[in-house]
Amino acid sequence: MREYQAVVRVRHQGKNLAADSDALDVVTGALVDYGATAQMADGWTEWTMTVRVPTLFDVAATAGRAVKAAYAEADWGVILVRVDAWQVAEWEHGKGIGD
Repeated sequence: MREYQAVVRVRHQGKNLAADSDALDVVTGALVDYGATAQMADGWTEWTMTVRVPTLFDVAATAGRAVKAAYAEADWGVILVRVDAWQVAEWEHGKGIGD
């Protein structure tokens, strides 16, 4: 397995996850294994998370399913808008901070 960073953007019908502490707890709890952090606004949230999968092509499906499932646990409907991904080791090497 390789380690990738993914940024997953979702829309959620004009709601703000930051304003619903119960839903926020459920969603972040479901994503704790991914070390997910979020930027939130009315109607959308963008999650940055670590995904361990065999190839770059697996990142969007894995990260997208995890985020959609987390929102489903909180009874929130979301629309997956975009997933961006990169391999952590390559990024660190490019920045001169890796091994």
